[in-house]
Formats: sequence, C-alpha cells, structure tokens
Amino acid sequence: MQQVPVDEDPWRPFRSCGDFEFAEIALNASLNKSQINALLDLISRINQGQAQVTLKNEADLLKAWDNAVTELTPFSKHEVPVTYKRNEQQYEVYARPIWDWALDLLDNPLLSPHFVWDACHVYKHNGTEFERFFDE
Repeated sequence: MQQVPVDEDPWRPFRSCGDFEFAEIALNASLNKSQINALLDLISRINQGQAQVTLKNEADLLKAWDNAVTELTPFSKHEVPVTYKRNEQQYEVYARPIWDWALDLLDNPLLSPHFVWDACHVYKHNGTEFERFFDE
C-alpha cells in the first residue's frame, strides 16, 4: 500500500496559513464585505503599530460593553397590555426617557457642536422657485 504524501502547504490556494484561518473565521461568522474589510483594515493598522487591541477574549469584550453601557441612559422594560379580539396580550417594550437621552447627546463633546440652536429659515424648490416652509 502506498503512503499518501504529506502536503506541506495544506492551506493552498491561500497565500498563507493566516489567510486561510482568517477566511475560515470570516466564513463561520458570516461576515459581510464591509465587516471583512473593516477587520482586515484593523489588522493592518495593528501590524503597522497604528492601533492596539487589548481585548484577550470574549469575557474582556463583554466587560468593555458593560462598562460602556453605564455611560448612557439605560433602556427600561415596560409591559404594555393590548386587547385584541377580546384577548389581552402583554408586549415587552424597551425605551429610555427621551429627556435623559437628549442630555446624554448634549454631554457628548463629539456631537454637541453639531446641534443647531438658532432659528433657521428653510426653503425648498417647488419646480419654479424657492418657497419658504416651516418645520417643527
């Protein structure tokens, strides 16, 4: 019986074992084109020393998400009863107080400069001329 030769490069046609492993992860995670490109861009920036990832595992990521959640107004669960065809059904609705959410946005130094506080004249073109309209 003849022995099958060992393939020295089992990841072919990929250029490297790392490329094969990345492709396998992307496929198993069902990443789309933009997600794949974003992840490859991040890996490239890490290799060039322009970015750093300190997360070691999923537990680190979950902890980081939990810490981020505490920075914003949390969602709260509300039970909403609805009667339909004489049957009452309970629906779970998650919401956050709009005022607190607006204050969160105003506290964000990246967003707050883009809010327009002054009154503005707003116009639209009706096909022949610009016409002023009122909003809010």
